[in-house]
Amino acid sequence: MNGFRFNEKYLSQIPALQQLINLGFEYLPPSQALAARQGKTGDVLLEDVLREQLRKINRIRHKGREYLFSEENIQSAVQKLKNVKYDGLFKTNEAIYELLTLGTALEQTIEGDARSFNLRYVDWDDWRNNRFHVAAEFSVERTRSTETARPDIVLFVNGIPFAVIECKSPKVEVEQAISQSIRNQRDEYIPKLFVYTQLVMGMNKNAARYATVGTPAKFWSVWKEREDTEAAVDESINKPYPMNRKSCCLRD
Repeated sequence: MNGFRFNEKYLSQIPALQQLINLGFEYLPPSQALAARQGKTGDVLLEDVLREQLRKINRIRHKGREYLFSEENIQSAVQKLKNVKYDGLFKTNEAIYELLTLGTALEQTIEGDARSFNLRYVDWDDWRNNRFHVAAEFSVERTRSTETARPDIVLFVNGIPFAVIECKSPKVEVEQAISQSIRNQRDEYIPKLFVYTQLVMGMNKNAARYATVGTPAKFWSVWKEREDTEAAVDESINKPYPMNRKSCCLRD
């Protein structure tokens, strides 16, 4: 992965990636992350992953039987998420949040009975039915420009970018990562990524802070592990990194 600064890569970003992989995220090197977007840095959804997951987690239950959503409705759901009208970062993020949490109603005819059925983008009942990816140096085309911005780490749920993390070296204050994240959210940078994002983080090896999109720097919170998750996090931190896995984060 070209473009890392030494301290950020080896002292902050790589350990974060290893930790996320140990927690179950599938790693996407930059080349694979771009291929998953059909080579278009202007797109931020991993559409093939999204379609596959929509088929997997959704069923129509009608008169005691289960049916699949039609391929037309699967594509309609993808387009509905992809084509939410941009109305400023905050309002657009809110509209997408409602889609992600509530799903969307789609009409389908089952045994001659045309009705609307709800399709979900995320299985909120059983997290294990969802698919999780992590990408590093995720290049996104800037608004009205051919230049790109590259958040350090992006986390995906079912192909949807749910979280964006900026990493700094231990010698750099977390506030600088926060400032970079806030800059990237501006209209002239890459708001197209952040309209989907539910969590933003700034971190170095010693500290982390988090917020939702549009939050001013002074309101970002200090990250603390919940007591009921500390044991699992500690176990994953101490777990040897699986260097023989296909999803190695040390090379593209």
